Amino acid sequence: MLFAIGTKVRFRFTGETGTIISRLDDDMLLVRLDSDPDLEIPAFEEDLLRNTDQEPNSAGAKFIEGKKDKQPEAPPRREVKAQYLILKPKGLQLCFEPMPGRDGTVSRYKTWLVNDTAHDLLFEFDFYTLRRDIAQMESKVGPGMALELCDMLSDDLNDTPEIYIAVQRITTAGPDTPIERQLKLKAKQFFNSLLTAPILNMPCYHLLLFDNFDPAQQKHSKEETESLKAYTKQKARPRSSNIKRSSPFLSHDVEAYAHFEPEIDLHIENLQPGHARLDKGEILRIQMVHFHRFLDQAIKLGIPRVFIIHGVGEGKLRNAIADELRHHPHVHKFKNEFHHKYGYGATEVIFE
Repeated sequence: MLFAIGTKVRFRFTGETGTIISRLDDDMLLVRLDSDPDLEIPAFEEDLLRNTDQEPNSAGAKFIEGKKDKQPEAPPRREVKAQYLILKPKGLQLCFEPMPGRDGTVSRYKTWLVNDTAHDLLFEFDFYTLRRDIAQMESKVGPGMALELCDMLSDDLNDTPEIYIAVQRITTAGPDTPIERQLKLKAKQFFNSLLTAPILNMPCYHLLLFDNFDPAQQKHSKEETESLKAYTKQKARPRSSNIKRSSPFLSHDVEAYAHFEPEIDLHIENLQPGHARLDKGEILRIQMVHFHRFLDQAIKLGIPRVFIIHGVGEGKLRNAIADELRHHPHVHKFKNEFHHKYGYGATEVIFE
């Protein structure tokens, strides 16, 4: 399908709408989003549909109500089912299928979640770089199934791509306790991992996520790893009277960690009874007090990432939070971008 500059389009998988403003290399188009005119994102032609609802009528044309054409539905994400019984399960894996262009060069990789186990799995997946969000989704993948997730661009490997995934095994008693993992893709290791992917039966760059889904064993392993890291850092860190911290960064409380909610809603009605009597300055002060307490607790427990829900509004609370995070020594990065759960009303914070 060919799209002209100015064509109104809709993204197949997210439903976001926008306008094509230019053509890029490798059959890609630059789309300006309707929801945020300052945001322009690249997309492949195959991931776009013409948004006929927003196309203008010709000048002088009279619109007659009639039978409306059925809009083409976004195709479901592709699933591939194993053609064999799983005798020796290898676990949950990410596989990156090279997608050569017309000239044979690879500019993108089709990303698959491969469930080479006998379990139904619920998962939450977040894939992003310093420059853009690649994919966010919550779904289910069945046993012996490979599920198409997204496309990763070759250029993304230059921008420190990171992956967060949380998985729950579905049992007869209901979903297990979630297990999670966060990791970075490094180009050198990535290109050394070419294998024949299970279920897909094709050469892919391969990443093993989980080979064990027992939450108790995962927790035990995690505690041992964190304890070793904490011990090593404590021994290696030079003593200095100039280092000031509001809370001990390395003291991990396992029970508190397990029950910690990684999000806080700073709407004043959730924080202060009788808030109607407060002026805007006092409301902002109360919200920032709760924000600092929450941030300190997350850092103390070693939480990898949190969400600060501030709403959209006039943006004063969002800007105040951004000013604090910009200079915080334990914050690796933060972003206020569209999220499937919070929209634009939350800031995601990722710690060092």
